[in-house]
Amino acid sequence: MRDTQQQWEDPRFINMYVLADLVNQPIHITTPDGVVRFVNKAWSTMYHKPLEEAVDRHIHDLLEGEHLNYYLSVEDAESEDLENLSYEHFTEPKSTSAAVQAVEERRQITCLTQTPTYNQMMVTATPIFNDKNEIVCVFTLVQDLTAMGRWRDAIEQEMQKNTVLQRELQYLRNSQADSNLIGNSKAIVALRRLITVVASSDASVLISGESGVGKEVVAKEIYSESQRKDKPFITVNCAAIPENLLESELFGHEKGAFTGAISSKVGLFEMANCGTIMLDEIGEFPLHLQPKLLRVLQEREFRRVGGTKRIPIDVRVIAATNRDLLAMTKTGSFRMDLYYRLNVFPIQIPSLRQRKEDIPLLASAFLNQFNKKYQKSKFFTTQAIFSLEQYPWPGNVRELENAVERLVVIGEKDAITVDQVCAVMGTDSSESVNLPGNVTLKESVAILERRLISEALSTYKTTYKAAEALGTTQSTIVRKAKALGITGW
Repeated sequence: MRDTQQQWEDPRFINMYVLADLVNQPIHITTPDGVVRFVNKAWSTMYHKPLEEAVDRHIHDLLEGEHLNYYLSVEDAESEDLENLSYEHFTEPKSTSAAVQAVEERRQITCLTQTPTYNQMMVTATPIFNDKNEIVCVFTLVQDLTAMGRWRDAIEQEMQKNTVLQRELQYLRNSQADSNLIGNSKAIVALRRLITVVASSDASVLISGESGVGKEVVAKEIYSESQRKDKPFITVNCAAIPENLLESELFGHEKGAFTGAISSKVGLFEMANCGTIMLDEIGEFPLHLQPKLLRVLQEREFRRVGGTKRIPIDVRVIAATNRDLLAMTKTGSFRMDLYYRLNVFPIQIPSLRQRKEDIPLLASAFLNQFNKKYQKSKFFTTQAIFSLEQYPWPGNVRELENAVERLVVIGEKDAITVDQVCAVMGTDSSESVNLPGNVTLKESVAILERRLISEALSTYKTTYKAAEALGTTQSTIVRKAKALGITGW
């Protein structure tokens, strides 16, 4: 015993105590007789017994009242597949501690047990031998399987969340890369998702929104993502065709059907067969022709003007309007049954006023487009972009596109200034650079940050120099520029 006792004073074992105390899992070290010589902080926390109460007590006395231990058989203990263990791999339960059992069998012992709080634990007791093949002590590690299971579940949940976020990010990247819908606002992101859903079906779609919001762009997006994308796409402006010619244009006519019909004519519906037809300004569709359109939607057939033959048709109908069709049904200017046939899948496009954060992106895209068209090198100043954001845009995206084209054409210098914007839009330049009075403090701070960062980037050309000028870090400039939608510097 003297030799054994001397081993306890060996610096190697003292270092072992120090290292064990750093481990965040319960550890106790016992003599070959089962007397506890050391417990680490994690063990004291787990079993609610401080070091002073544990040392020099026998392990059986210290853990009196603990549940039975289920020991791994020798064969299973040597297996590397410890993650798939079940109780069939364990021997009959014993009340002997793993540390004592390890001394008896002179090998590493693994068992399952429970704490007083019913946490399932895996206990691994490893005998430490000296040069004479005598057991000096037993090093026992306790692993909380219940907590590990909770951690594993939490990690798996986070991984699943990350997977969903990665897929969402990839979806947004792909959808923006292939889409003509420019913008990162919540409204546009939701609209892209809706288009993906509706494109997979053949249901009729009714697109509504103010003039200039991009109803035809949305219709083309639906078409390009649908199963009919390789078939015809026909656009009809119902308000642009004279009422007396609309029926013939849509459904065609036979020779002699009316004065001037010197030959048969194929209508736009026939031309769109197997594809998609967009009926723009459907609110202007004549009331007396609405039953014929309803029949096309219901029966999938029609007759040419002056004809008797029924012509079957396979076409998807996308209608668009800036009018309140439901209100029109109440006044009798639009058939209710036709309204419900068209409104199988409604899509409401937000106005530009409702997604002002997209204005810099749209303006930049249009600027690049018209710079190429007119072989210019124009760019917006910070105040000019801010002025564009503050304008109400009653004509929406179409008005913005037209305004940018005019701004590219006019002026001799490359810089598009706030004065030029105000001249084109008919607003007061002295007011356009001031903060509006109806914004919150947070919005005002964002506006000022956008101004300062944009001006710094335009002046110094690099994020490093801009950060130095503004007294901040380069990473902050990059992050805020991205968040504020600052581009084109």
